[in-house]
Amino acid sequence: MSAKDMHKVPSFSQSVSAASNISVFGKKRKYMEECKPLVSVEKCSETSKRTSMSCTYKQNEDVVNQKRRVCSTYFKPIDSPRKKVEAALNLFRELLSKRKRELKSKSEFKSGATNTAYRAAAMDLRWERKWVNEDKRIGSVPGIEVGDKFECSTELNVIGLHRQFQNGIDFMMKDGEKLATSIVASGRYANHMISSEVLVYSGQGGNPRAGRIEPKDQKLERGNLALMNSMEAGTPVRVIRGFEDSEASKNMRYIYDGLYDVDKVTQERGEFGKLVFKFVMTRIPGQPKLSI
Repeated sequence: MSAKDMHKVPSFSQSVSAASNISVFGKKRKYMEECKPLVSVEKCSETSKRTSMSCTYKQNEDVVNQKRRVCSTYFKPIDSPRKKVEAALNLFRELLSKRKRELKSKSEFKSGATNTAYRAAAMDLRWERKWVNEDKRIGSVPGIEVGDKFECSTELNVIGLHRQFQNGIDFMMKDGEKLATSIVASGRYANHMISSEVLVYSGQGGNPRAGRIEPKDQKLERGNLALMNSMEAGTPVRVIRGFEDSEASKNMRYIYDGLYDVDKVTQERGEFGKLVFKFVMTRIPGQPKLSI
């Protein structure tokens, strides 16, 4: 081969290098295409964020639910009528003790501090809207059971068993007429139990024992009229009886006797020579027996 022909021989270094370069990059591109991820980096990032946010929300929700469970356990609202009555009585007794201490510290109230304290404590409780069973009703009162005992007559107001501070007969208006809701047999009038099931209850008014008044004939009005109407309508009346907790202390306590029907009413001369209404009341069967 001549030197001239030799110059016509191609230089493989460049062509091989170029071919090699094309081949190598071609394989790399093909490999990269085959190994291309199914989800883009941006999408993965977004998915990761959404997953993280979802996990965070779930954790927060779990914490909130746990706090709710704790609150519901320790701060459960009082929804039981029985619990409401108990709570009202406990709060009243606390306020009563406080009022007694305050009034006894004042010289002008020392003589009548006890009576004033009862009314003041009850009004404090009412002002705070802690009285229960505020609407008057005929029949049983929610949260109060036959045989329940109370430390004073004021407690009967607080729980809605008897809504009178002084009068022994409580009543309400229904369909335009007065009907008795409850009575308290505390001994101020000549009431007596014929048996454990029958009570003879004296009407109200004209009784010197109930206040500084002159004896006089009782009238068919207010509580007396309400009891008469209850007899005619056949509606039950709650009976609360007063009793002395001991002969030594002479403190009057009260017990809920249950529901009675007014069977009969008469009018006769009382111990002061004046006309007095006598209501014969019979305990409705099927109620628990009292222990006193």
